[in-house]
Amino acid sequence: MARTGIKGLGRESADLRAGAVFAVLTVAIDGFLLSRIWRWAGEQTPEEHHTAVVQTMWLLGVVGFTVLLGAAVAGDRSTPQRRWRLAMLGPLLCQLLVPAALIVYFLVNPPEIHIPW
Repeated sequence: MARTGIKGLGRESADLRAGAVFAVLTVAIDGFLLSRIWRWAGEQTPEEHHTAVVQTMWLLGVVGFTVLLGAAVAGDRSTPQRRWRLAMLGPLLCQLLVPAALIVYFLVNPPEIHIPW
């Protein structure tokens, strides 16, 4: 039997619960992003529709890649619950780091906003 580090029902159930929380948060963020991408779906021109499809594919591709990356980080010697937790942590961290990077970018390089008074 492979050594997997800390084992036991308590640790495995904690990994399972944490993975479920990360998955729910990721689905909530993705649902919000998809609702923003497709908010005018019935009124879109063909170019806007194509752009929405491309943005959706990028979102799904990034989420899928980070799920695989998180599972790979866990390694093959970990428990399935730990692989699940790290696989769900990957997309959540990615989706939280992108807005954080944008906030830092706009704090360093503030856009010029002209307010006519």
